[in-house]
Order: sequence, then C-alpha cells, then structure tokens
Amino acid sequence: MRSFLILLIALFGMYGCQDETSANAVTSGTNYTKEQKKAMENIDINSYAEVADVFLETNTIKSNGLPYFLVFSANGCVYCDRLKDLIKENAEIKEFLKENYAPYYINVSYSKTHFVEFIDKSVVTADLAEKYGVKPTPTLVFLSKSGKELFVYPGFMPKERFQKALEFFKNPELENMESQNIKQAFQDFIQS
Repeated sequence: MRSFLILLIALFGMYGCQDETSANAVTSGTNYTKEQKKAMENIDINSYAEVADVFLETNTIKSNGLPYFLVFSANGCVYCDRLKDLIKENAEIKEFLKENYAPYYINVSYSKTHFVEFIDKSVVTADLAEKYGVKPTPTLVFLSKSGKELFVYPGFMPKERFQKALEFFKNPELENMESQNIKQAFQDFIQS
C-alpha cells in the first residue's frame, strides 16, 4: 500500500502540474497592426508633446550635418518639466536649437529602439542612456556632428548657462579637442 501511495504521488507530481498554455495566451509579437506598431514606436512623444516642434523623432537619431543635443528625461521628473518649460517659453532658445542642433528628447521611462547614425546600429533606450552614464534626469548630452562626446551635464541647467552651453557646444572646432580641454574651455566661456 505504501509503494502504491508513493507511486501515485510521483505520478501526480509529474503530470498534475502540467498546465496547457493556450496558443492565444501569449503572442509572438508579430501580429500587431500598423497602428499598434506606430503607437508603440511613438509612445514617448506624449512625454515631450509641448516641445515636439523642437525635438526630432527618436526612431532614427542622425545629425543632419549638425551637432547632437540629447536630453535624457523620465516621467514624473520635475526638473525635466522645468527644462521643457524653459524651452517652450523661450522662442530664441527654440529657434537656436532647431537651427544649430539635431535635438532629441529621449524618455528613459520607455523602452524604445533607436537607430543611432554615429554608431551605425540600433540600440534600446536603456543602453543608449547607459552609454552616457545617465543616472539623474534630465541629463543633457552634447555631441559633435560625428557623435564625439563633448559634454554630459546631469541635472537641470538654468537659462543663462543653458544658452551659453548651446552657443559653446555648436562649435565644430571642439571635434578636435581633448575632453579635459573642452571642459576647461567651457568653464572659461561661462565665466566670460
């Protein structure tokens, strides 16, 4: 009797927990409609809708012959909202960004795939943020038109400093300078 009971428990253990999964319960991700795909690709746009006239779509990040300006943000970030307000409320800053930079607003709260021209591959948002050591938001990243990292600024930048940074980092000559020299030149520029 005892061996029958052990056999019964073993059989129950082997077969009793095998639930069949419905093929409809899990999708392979290939059955999305065009509208669903577009919505997923553009999920982050609502987070910067008030300045979407300034920032370019992040599906493809390319320079268009201009230096890059990347803003890494997150949902619920008070200082990200302050930065958006600063840009939205200042026509001079808006125009300067549009004319002198390839500006991208990247929300780290969403996982999105971006094709990044200067590294010639697609990366997800988290990996792109990691590349620049993004921890706090906003983090402002200035890159040359070839994608060379010029300056990474974690946090909100007040209006006067922000305007000076935009003016300074558009300079194509920074491409040939060492990182330490760029930082020192920027400090000197701000103090002038």
